[in-house]
Amino acid sequence: MSEHSEAAGPSEAAGPSEAARSGAVVIGASSGVGRAIARELATRRWDLVVAARSADVLAALADDLARDHAIAATALTLDVCGSDDDLDAFCSTATTVLSTIDAVLITTGAIAARDDGTGAWDDMRSLVDTNLVGVMAIAGRFVSVMEEADNGTLVLFSSIAAEAPRNRNVAYAAAKAGLNAFAASMQHRVNGTGVGVQLVTLGYVRTAMTAGQDLKLPQADPAQVARRVADGLGDGSRTIHEPRWWGLVTRVLRGLPRGVYRRLKF
Repeated sequence: MSEHSEAAGPSEAAGPSEAARSGAVVIGASSGVGRAIARELATRRWDLVVAARSADVLAALADDLARDHAIAATALTLDVCGSDDDLDAFCSTATTVLSTIDAVLITTGAIAARDDGTGAWDDMRSLVDTNLVGVMAIAGRFVSVMEEADNGTLVLFSSIAAEAPRNRNVAYAAAKAGLNAFAASMQHRVNGTGVGVQLVTLGYVRTAMTAGQDLKLPQADPAQVARRVADGLGDGSRTIHEPRWWGLVTRVLRGLPRGVYRRLKF
């Protein structure tokens, strides 16, 4: 698959301080949190590469961001589960398009209606590939780019499902737990350099992934998440919970006796 090599831009509108603008790659930008982050960074005058599998949606988004915020915005299609050649080509193109890569934010993720750990292996493998393996593959390539420049922040998006596993979203939770370990390992790798790695652990967020679910706690708005993530870029934070109170919730859940935890319905 080589569809990601087809750039839809850049879409650009003239504006002041062109050389001074920061650059970011937002992967998973076609909807939900990724789309909200792209919009938030555009309001802050970041030049962008927006990426996902939906070429038409991305092209329209890049055009809107460039027109509304006088930035350069380029749409590149990407399947994080693509071949090594595909991922290499995407990284090379993004690096060429942006004069500087100050942040790479990977919001890519997927859930399944049935994910109880007993389903078909192909279905579980697809969840693990999308939520973990593909994210690791593209993230590692951009870490190498950042290390060469001694600059940039990689932002990975996990879930409270990794911190409070339950009897649904089993493969999803396992993949996100693996992502947590990957983030910690990469934080250790870049320690003492100009590169940062942040892990954003999301609670319930009002997106297509949570639509129709019977959730017992409030959902955050994607725009709220995007503002928090943008505020935290480059500030040295290693972990962020959003909404913030989910950090306390997960600490409480982890501290419960196992017998009590097993009886919870959430």
